[in-house]
Amino acid sequence: MKATRKLGSVMAVMLVFAASAILSAGSQSGGAKKLEPIGPVPVPADNPMTPEKIELGRMLYFDTRLSGDSSIACAKCHDPDKGFSNGLQMSDAYPGTKHWRHVPTVLNAAYLKHQFWDGRAGSLEEQCLGPIEAPIEMNQNFAHLVEKLNGIPWYREQFRKVFKSDVTMENLAKAVSAFERTIVSKPGKVDQYLKGDKSALNDSERRGMELFTGKANCIACHHGPVLSDNEFHTTGVPEIEPLKTESDRIATRHFFATGQKYPNPRSVDADYGRELITKSQSDRGKFKTPSLRELKWTAPYMHNGAFETLEDVIEFYMKGGGNHPNKDPLLKPFELTDQEFDDLLAFLEALSSPEPIKVQRPAELPKKGDGTL
Repeated sequence: MKATRKLGSVMAVMLVFAASAILSAGSQSGGAKKLEPIGPVPVPADNPMTPEKIELGRMLYFDTRLSGDSSIACAKCHDPDKGFSNGLQMSDAYPGTKHWRHVPTVLNAAYLKHQFWDGRAGSLEEQCLGPIEAPIEMNQNFAHLVEKLNGIPWYREQFRKVFKSDVTMENLAKAVSAFERTIVSKPGKVDQYLKGDKSALNDSERRGMELFTGKANCIACHHGPVLSDNEFHTTGVPEIEPLKTESDRIATRHFFATGQKYPNPRSVDADYGRELITKSQSDRGKFKTPSLRELKWTAPYMHNGAFETLEDVIEFYMKGGGNHPNKDPLLKPFELTDQEFDDLLAFLEALSSPEPIKVQRPAELPKKGDGTL
């Protein structure tokens, strides 16, 4: 809605000073906050990548038998055809339950230091096991899953080949994580531009990059190769209506808070984000800074899917974010002309690949054995 992009004349004067302050702060921060070309995927020393391990992880990623009722695979929520999220406001959930957060994309998760919106996992390996066991997600018992997969000849043989052991949950997580480290962006036109090819971006995209690093100050939190500072911020994203009114989702919020040993979990009346993990009120409403790569393919946006389009996101930040007592002081209102708005949008879209990133789905999954080990 272009009408919302322009503010009143008095506010506009105030915003000139606000924008100047932002630019000044950005220049004072030195060269630390900058855009960088995407580089090699970081790989932990205890989980090296091999073709056999990646293939094992691919099979597991698409196998619904990882869930308690054999109906949900990792790929159900992190769907390759939906930007490795699910294209919906809220995550899918185990039958009979409802989730309370948006599915973060697996795309480029390999570059991030924190997994989950609240950062409670520090690696893909650690993240992998959480949803498999969680009652509201895949609701699987680890001991039962180990026995089930050990009873499938192909899995048993591949685990022995790759890990020199039968199926274990630790090695299952390593295999899935190795596969997920292949779900990353290839260098695109923004990378080419940053490496010196000034023809890689058109005029609008170049102007959008200047706004991104200047007046709009997006770079304050979105910098580096995947445009994330790997930190946590409160931006004041509004609570969506289902999380206010649907009893099943409220129950899930309280259940999660209980699992995190948060004091008086039924008093949690909104998504407190990072605070539910750290128990520090200074972290209330904080969520991890996501990567901005592949934005075109990963809508809707934010931890609760509150915004359907990138235009919605830009307008939210133009207003200085939402209302929250703990809102990050980095967030300040700013004004864009219609042309500047379109330019910033063009640059954000240029951070995405021309076509959605795909992975090959298994033609068939490993068949059950006769139960003989």
